[in-house]
Amino acid sequence: MVNEIKQAIVDKLHELYRDAAIYDEDIPQGFKTPSFLIVLVESSYKKAIHDKYSASVSFDVAYFPEAQYDMKNECYEVSQNILRAFDVLNGYKIMNKTASVTDDVLHVKFTVKYREIKTSICEKMNEIIFE
Repeated sequence: MVNEIKQAIVDKLHELYRDAAIYDEDIPQGFKTPSFLIVLVESSYKKAIHDKYSASVSFDVAYFPEAQYDMKNECYEVSQNILRAFDVLNGYKIMNKTASVTDDVLHVKFTVKYREIKTSICEKMNEIIFE
């Protein structure tokens, strides 16, 4: 499920910023800008009734701006666009959105909560033939 949520984030970032590079969990040395780094910050998974589970995953999407002189303003603009666009991603509701700029890098943090039902696969009966 986490990979589906990450892919939804990547898809939305590509839609908003087609030319930006997007990195997952690790940023290479000599990376190009503008770019995004998606980091899973925290996750929880709790059992509910029967085979139901509730889960929560928190992400930090860092943005490294392209501009050399007006980095903060570029970060503020990207922040506003992401905060507006990240309400629902492929059916996943985005909650607790925050944004901050630290050392000329934008950090947009948010949480996605979801539920799932685990189904067990059991062996089916063979065909019954009546005579």
